[in-house]
Amino acid sequence: MTKKVALITGITGGLGRIVALEMARNGYSIAGQYLHQNENIAELTNQIKSAGVEIKTYQVQLKHEEEIKTFVESVNADFGQIDALIHLAGISHSSISWKQEKEAWDEVIAINLTAPMLVSKAAIPYMKKQGAGSIVYTSSIVAHRPLAGTGAYAASKAGVEGLTRVQAIELAKSGITVNCIAPGYFNAGMISTVDKNQQQQLIDNIPVGRLGNPQELAECILYLCSKGGQYVTGQILHNNGGLYI
Repeated sequence: MTKKVALITGITGGLGRIVALEMARNGYSIAGQYLHQNENIAELTNQIKSAGVEIKTYQVQLKHEEEIKTFVESVNADFGQIDALIHLAGISHSSISWKQEKEAWDEVIAINLTAPMLVSKAAIPYMKKQGAGSIVYTSSIVAHRPLAGTGAYAASKAGVEGLTRVQAIELAKSGITVNCIAPGYFNAGMISTVDKNQQQQLIDNIPVGRLGNPQELAECILYLCSKGGQYVTGQILHNNGGLYI
């Protein structure tokens, strides 16, 4: 099997862990970024290593360009290549837009929009040198069907979709695809912070009548990075059970 390497940000999150495992099961060595040390890192590392796949994790603050640059350089030095770049790190801060604290706004934009751009900026030269690569950003249903109080989050995710389209055009002739997953409401990640009654209200509005399974999202990402997805670029893949049609 040809060696492949996936760089995944936010690897210890609810979605990040599932995506990492799916990529590993399909032959990808894993380079994972995380922010806070916790027991999930050791558990995930052991699971992936037990499958016979190499994994290295990197504790990186995604707010600083030089730290990001050093991180990506380390991944390339450790693995020798970067074939898939999957952006899953993200934060949310709820506030009515005209009452939004600037510091909170800046943090959401920094982590959800600026950081993915900077990680890609550092990784793209390696992909261009290889003549191939797949970049997958993460947007959200909230960029298309926003809720009150999600101004910063919705703006950051709408920005990611614009960046996806621009980079797809810029990198098409370099053999690099750039796409974006726009998840609806999944049974992992930020949904855990939502009140049970609010969760049920969300489910009631989803045509398929349930939250998404993170495995379904992971397999969509795998497809975009696979041989079968190499004629797909510049697309926003809506994975939301029919909530946005």
